[in-house]
Amino acid sequence: MESGFLSRRDIVVGAAGLPLAGVAMAAPPPERVEGRPRPRDTIHGAVAQGYEPVRTAFESNFASGKELGAHFAVYRDGAPLVDLWGGSADETGMVPVAKNTLYTLMSTTKGLTSMCIAMLVDRGKLDYEAPVAKYWPEFAAQGKGAVTVGDLMSHQAGLTGPRGPSTIEDFYEHKALAAQLAAQEPFFRPGVFGYHSLTFGTLADELVRRTDGRTVSRFFADEVASKVGIDAFMGLPATEEHRAATMVSAMDPNSLGFDPPNPAAAAAASSTSGFIPWGPDQRKDREHGIPAGGGTSNARNLAKLYAHLVRSEQPGVAPLISKAVLQQATRARIAGVNQVHGELGRYAAGFRLDQTRFGSNPASFGHCGFGGSTAFADPARRLGVSYTPNRMFNPNWYGTDPRLAALLNALFAAERGT
Repeated sequence: MESGFLSRRDIVVGAAGLPLAGVAMAAPPPERVEGRPRPRDTIHGAVAQGYEPVRTAFESNFASGKELGAHFAVYRDGAPLVDLWGGSADETGMVPVAKNTLYTLMSTTKGLTSMCIAMLVDRGKLDYEAPVAKYWPEFAAQGKGAVTVGDLMSHQAGLTGPRGPSTIEDFYEHKALAAQLAAQEPFFRPGVFGYHSLTFGTLADELVRRTDGRTVSRFFADEVASKVGIDAFMGLPATEEHRAATMVSAMDPNSLGFDPPNPAAAAAASSTSGFIPWGPDQRKDREHGIPAGGGTSNARNLAKLYAHLVRSEQPGVAPLISKAVLQQATRARIAGVNQVHGELGRYAAGFRLDQTRFGSNPASFGHCGFGGSTAFADPARRLGVSYTPNRMFNPNWYGTDPRLAALLNALFAAERGT
């Protein structure tokens, strides 16, 4: 096992005693090369015995022209089953994806923010069943006094966006926007949900600030990334920017939305100007790292993190979140029609629950991001799985990104031993 990868048999009989694999926390700038790399020739990494079809699927995504640059990883009990990366880190093809290339996560960041809230519940600083106003009295305005922390985290607070124009700078600054949302009349009441695409982060961040004193970005760096030993950021330091892949749009703007059940809530959710994740200011977005969609990492680190949450108990390995609180954090709190997008969805306390996207286990939890990134845990298989691309496809509201679907089909076939 010189590669550090495990076969299925190794995992069953010997993985419990393996130490958590280390991840390099810094890397030199990628070397520029002449000419556009041939996609298949730029695939790197390894897979455990029995998971070779996953590599084939990853290569096929590039060969078909769907991918520009991407990373796919799967971990179990601290050990990698799959760790593959390749392609180009920019649109020109002049910068190859490296082992430690980082990607803008978009709403996959929400899963990281949800972990921070769960940790504060675990420490007794928050309670999912308590009213938000217990910790943030101003939030009770306009009839929101009964909205619980669990309601807020599961997109039931009715604050999908500010009533009136806003800019991405308002989200960077945070304080004035948080006060505005606390004073605002909701677009709907708990019992239905509407996706809080950007305001999710503002609301969760304010709870962290009021109960812990740190921002959610600082809390994540101190209590999650450093303790698990992962390269993941809500606010990418300037010293690490050279590692960031350029996000490139493959969007068709005519098919990004459809008739929403609650037009006012949908309009508010999309009213913020200046946030174009593939635009010229994406470096600024990574620097500020808003907790709803501005995180930066890659599939290896996210798979390692999610696997850590559901790993088998091992002496000397402290859980990030206790089993009891993880069950509270990942139980279904709402299911139905999204008032913003019109999709069917099922949410826990910040985590998206499996809706055909994370395999067949209904208890799988995680989050996906606009454009294709995904990270989730399958508790039954003790898997952490993540995919991070830099070519952003249209959201596929009712299913899985076709690139990820091919990878998951191969992964779960390997899991079944077929």
